[in-house]
Amino acid sequence: MRSMIKGRGGAFLASAAVLCLAGGFLLYGARLSQGPVGDLATYHASFPSANGLAKGAGVELGGVSVGHVEAITLNSELAIADVRFDVEKSIRLPSDTAVTIGAPTMSGDNVLKILPGKSASFLAEGSTIIDARPLLSLEQQISNYIFNAGKL
Repeated sequence: MRSMIKGRGGAFLASAAVLCLAGGFLLYGARLSQGPVGDLATYHASFPSANGLAKGAGVELGGVSVGHVEAITLNSELAIADVRFDVEKSIRLPSDTAVTIGAPTMSGDNVLKILPGKSASFLAEGSTIIDARPLLSLEQQISNYIFNAGKL
């Protein structure tokens, strides 16, 4: 009888440890999904099409999440999508920085990718990034590959 109680106590402790570990992973995952928090700088970009980019989508620099899309609005005069996004203030963007829309995972969630330039001058907070490259469809990429002799 005594060994049965001892066995139940061990099982209870092991179960509690597993639940605590699972809870820790859940909190860690929730924190990662929120993206960066703290001091953020706002920038703008305009695209011919938002191509599935949504408010709250991630902003990546070198594959690392550095911000999120704050808003996407239609500029009815020019019939283009205006994207407002936030980036960690500690990251300074060169004035010749480009942005593009990309799908980083198999889930198909689009992100805004920052392609940093090499300029010695930097964008001021609130600036509009002029070099906004639309997402190329798979058909466009294949066509480019075929007609540009294998160069994407």
